[in-house]
Amino acid sequence: MDQRHRIAVTDWIEFEEEQHQVTGITGALVRLRSASGHHQTIMLSTLLTDPSFRARTVPPPDDADTAAGLDPGGVLALLPKEVREDAQKLEAHMKETTTGYRSGDRLEAQTGEPRTEYHPDLPLTARVDAKAAELGLTARRIWQLLDEWEENGLWALVDRRKARLKNPLRNIDERVITAIREQAAAERLDSSSSVSTRFRRRTQNRLDEDYGPGTVPLPKEDTFRRVVKLLLTRSPSDPAYQRISDANQPDRTFGHVIAHRPGQVVMLDTTPLDGLAWDPAMNNTYNVELTVALDVATRSILAWRLTPLGTKAIDIGLLLADVMTPEPMRPDWADALRYQMLRVPFERHLSVDERLAEAAARPVIYPETLLYDHGKPYKSDVVHRACRKWKIDIQDARKLKPTDKPHVERLFGTIREQFSMHLAGYKGFNVAHRGKTVEQQARWALDEIVEFFAEYVVAVYQNQHHTGLHLHGFPNLNVSPNEAYVMALGSAGFVDCPRDPNLYYELLPIADNGRAINPYGVELNHLVYDAPVLYQFRRAKSPYDNGLWPIRYDPRNLLHAYFHNPRNNKWYTLSWTKALSDLQPFTDITLREAKRLVELRSGDPKDKDYQEKIAEALWDLQNRTDAPETWSKTDRKRHTRDRHRAEAQALDEARSTPAIPAPALPRPRPDTSPPTVLGLHAVPDLPGEDDDFDPHTVQSAEVWNPHASQEG
Repeated sequence: MDQRHRIAVTDWIEFEEEQHQVTGITGALVRLRSASGHHQTIMLSTLLTDPSFRARTVPPPDDADTAAGLDPGGVLALLPKEVREDAQKLEAHMKETTTGYRSGDRLEAQTGEPRTEYHPDLPLTARVDAKAAELGLTARRIWQLLDEWEENGLWALVDRRKARLKNPLRNIDERVITAIREQAAAERLDSSSSVSTRFRRRTQNRLDEDYGPGTVPLPKEDTFRRVVKLLLTRSPSDPAYQRISDANQPDRTFGHVIAHRPGQVVMLDTTPLDGLAWDPAMNNTYNVELTVALDVATRSILAWRLTPLGTKAIDIGLLLADVMTPEPMRPDWADALRYQMLRVPFERHLSVDERLAEAAARPVIYPETLLYDHGKPYKSDVVHRACRKWKIDIQDARKLKPTDKPHVERLFGTIREQFSMHLAGYKGFNVAHRGKTVEQQARWALDEIVEFFAEYVVAVYQNQHHTGLHLHGFPNLNVSPNEAYVMALGSAGFVDCPRDPNLYYELLPIADNGRAINPYGVELNHLVYDAPVLYQFRRAKSPYDNGLWPIRYDPRNLLHAYFHNPRNNKWYTLSWTKALSDLQPFTDITLREAKRLVELRSGDPKDKDYQEKIAEALWDLQNRTDAPETWSKTDRKRHTRDRHRAEAQALDEARSTPAIPAPALPRPRPDTSPPTVLGLHAVPDLPGEDDDFDPHTVQSAEVWNPHASQEG
């Protein structure tokens, strides 16, 4: 039987067990787009004679309503103004049809309402017929609009042809979308890559492995880039640190660290400072690390430490002491930066802590809980002993989860914008932002940067209004960290911080398992330390459980160790027996380098002359050549690091009661024979002669003339 079909553009048909939409007809060719997004062109005669061909007039369910699953009110609010006004006008007609009034309420009737053909006394059928005649629609269509309007409200009256939502991924195979997401998840911790090359190749390899070679081809390169941009928050070509940061975010709702009183939660963290320090002695630049303690309740920077690259555990332990120690005023600071300018009951605080008399306007807080990451300095025994001594709770942040301490992470961004960026020698936070002549622009020494940063914290940061701090009862009124601290004192009160005169020595690390006091001294890190105080304890067992003596040391300066005398409860300084007066303080890093050099020279710690070899290696490290300007870059950095570490160690030691120093060891004199030539002596001034004289009055010496002598 002859069967005729009418095919037009936008019609839906069924072909080869899949639904297709006719996108164009050119002569005898028909262009089709499948429901999955594939395009093809086929001859009209072939299409009509194919046994799988079926003519369809009903579009697929997904195409019937592109807003399915969305909030109708949200979709309606985002439509163009003209489309919403047309829907509202049609809704007024629906209200007039059902109630006789365009507003839907007879109390808000307009002039001339109700009209005769829409009078409420008339049956609804008559009013529907009248509205159909007015709008030029059929009565059946009016009844359909009324049913949809009662069910879906205003959204049912929107012209769907003008409100069609765009789906940029509509024509993309779902398998391609899944492969892109899976490949991006696999490369989230990988290095940067190009979307058009490596990432595209790897995605195609994933599709070939899952569905077979060539089964699921990728779209064209430009389309592939657009799809990747729509699907992924971070493109595979973005910097690695950005993608790693996004990958480390928790896959759940973010929590909030809430603190109601000062010191309830104090966050600690260390980051490289975005600036270079300059060493004028070595004419060299080096990187600096910044360690801060931030109070969550007041957003106050309680303490900070700027050190050469490589923060140690002792720095973190002493940072806790800085938190509970007032910041001293500098001589050139204005009186407005004093602690008494915080508008607190200063006299009462001064009666509790007399150190506040010469303190700067920085809060002094006794921390209750410390929150820090899993860095090696923070996990050391020094920090745990300090927290145990002061009864401070410890809370670890999860590894690679900066969102556990977002306040201090955001603080580093503020410091970069307000301080580091304006510092001569600013190097940016990565290589891409670094200038070409950064090392030549650096002009400030580390001590000067420390003073600049202290002034920035006290004068700028603590007095600047913070968007995360609000006045209680006034959520739109921002306050500064100092103002938040003053308000918190009114509710929580001032807590006196402990002051221990031996704080520095008690925080120092202890040699593992203790040490025995031998006749020649105590051995620590293959170095021998001695002092006269050890004479009365030689070969004696300690009152501790293992019978050994706890010897403390500061890894920033290994020229000395420290011993606590239990008989008089005093601390004594032990000196390295092989240290010369010209030997500079050195850190544990330098000591490891010296040991490495000794091992390269076939040295053994069991050798009797091992001490001398280490001393020679240290001397060689600290004085490689005659002039410092000829040192290598590594030697200059080592010299600068050791010098700053020694200065920081001396300042920290000065904060406690000074330990009893060991007497200076006599410097060995070389065995030399007496000189064979008598030494020169200064000629004494002749009596009666002045220091000033006229050179023109001196008579010149006669010059011998050989010819004249022959003539004579």
